[in-house]
Amino acid sequence: MKKYLLVSLTILFAAAFVWAADATTVEPSVDIEAEATLSWGVNVEGNTVKHGFKNEASWTVKFPLLKKADRTSTKSDVPVYGQVSLKDVELNVVSEKDSNGRFALDGKVDDLEAKLVVYGAYLTVYNVPDFFKNYAQIWKPIDNDKKYRAADHRFRGAFDGYGTKIGYANKDFMDLDVGLKLGSSSNWDPASASHTQTMKYFDGNTALGNSEAIYIGDVSTGTGTWVTGKQVRFPDAGWYYFVKKNSADPTTYQYAIGFDLSMKPLDKMLGLAFTVNTTLSKNYPDANLNFGVEATSEPMDGLKLKAGFDGMYDFKAASNAFNWDTVFTAQYKWVGAGVYVASADTWMGNNNTSHANRTDMAVFAQFATKGDKGDATNLVEGLDAGAYISMYKLLYGLSDVKKFPLLVKVWGAYKVNLNDAMWVKPFADVWVESDAKHGNSIGLAYDLGVKFSPVEKVEVKAAWEHGSINKNAYSSATQRKYKKDYVSVVDHSVLDSTFYGQFVLSLTLTY
Repeated sequence: MKKYLLVSLTILFAAAFVWAADATTVEPSVDIEAEATLSWGVNVEGNTVKHGFKNEASWTVKFPLLKKADRTSTKSDVPVYGQVSLKDVELNVVSEKDSNGRFALDGKVDDLEAKLVVYGAYLTVYNVPDFFKNYAQIWKPIDNDKKYRAADHRFRGAFDGYGTKIGYANKDFMDLDVGLKLGSSSNWDPASASHTQTMKYFDGNTALGNSEAIYIGDVSTGTGTWVTGKQVRFPDAGWYYFVKKNSADPTTYQYAIGFDLSMKPLDKMLGLAFTVNTTLSKNYPDANLNFGVEATSEPMDGLKLKAGFDGMYDFKAASNAFNWDTVFTAQYKWVGAGVYVASADTWMGNNNTSHANRTDMAVFAQFATKGDKGDATNLVEGLDAGAYISMYKLLYGLSDVKKFPLLVKVWGAYKVNLNDAMWVKPFADVWVESDAKHGNSIGLAYDLGVKFSPVEKVEVKAAWEHGSINKNAYSSATQRKYKKDYVSVVDHSVLDSTFYGQFVLSLTLTY
């Protein structure tokens, strides 16, 4: 029998949770969303012409049992207490078209946090403290959807592990939060890799975790391969053999330490944050020293300023390589701009095999206004319009004018209310891109059309699209971290030798 010598600090929280009043179940109700669309279109790709009618529908019938919210165990009015918080807890009975109309339970808990609080000081029990901060995250691409993952476009100077944070927080004193983090590379009972395979359905919008794995290929012939979220973040829709934990916990027993500080000495006028973390041995997996600093300011209504820096010394790389990135952004109501700079061995600094890695940078500027009168960017009621310009891998692009990475987007839409229920909304979008993918030419794509609503919840749309774009992309000069590819924003260009366009006329009814 194995014998363990344990030196542990264990906090036992009550098994029967005493929830705050907001954790009660909701009153019986039903949320219904349904949409049906009939469209006729013609799609031209080179010498191939596709046309015809298309019938589409989607619905969601949801009976909420628990509304989405944070749940926190009730604490007594005492200076010493234990607290457990569940983040974004929700539970529903749901039926969707993709589930063939069957009802099923749909619920989740995004995260759990547990800590012991003693007169403002605290000790975290769960979850693992972050041994990094991402203060220098680049802005989102101009066209994005829920498949966008910031982690795919990030310099992550970090290491992982287990541990705790001992700190002190006081919102009444400059919103101060300071803490010391203690960590280990593994634990006294390391988990093995999972050998249990189950079938799991991915809808095309569900992310695969870094340690999770699916089998892609033909199981009967064994010609496929196991991939993790580091290779395929969003698997195509379908059923897959699935493994929850693809790798075992490390068996190197090393330690690490870190320090966090955040405060707002001038309230909204100035916010500061700082972190430093280091492993205490080169035998620690991903051994490094990383640090970051951030400053934020809102000196006037509508103006937001942010500056961030992240850096990392890699103890295992030659000459203790130092990599870093930094960002500065400014936003005032309708206008915004930003500068991002990163060192050679980062997602921004990496180049393809024909060019050496180098420190590089990106810039953007944008003007945008929304038609909603309640929006802070509103200039004219009913007008959605804007212009965006960006340059990614600017220093690399300057070395070759033909590959200068310029991206421009201009868009506009104006909603005219004809009466209380009837409205019409013409719209247009134009993308122009110049980079490696399009060679000596530029990439050009546009769409234009009009939407018309004769009565409430009925919409007619006529749209022409010439060329096509990729969402969640910055430019073909930038490489995504997990998918080692270079994706341009303009995919099919109007100026390409192959014609690519489509016209669609549709009628949509919504519930």
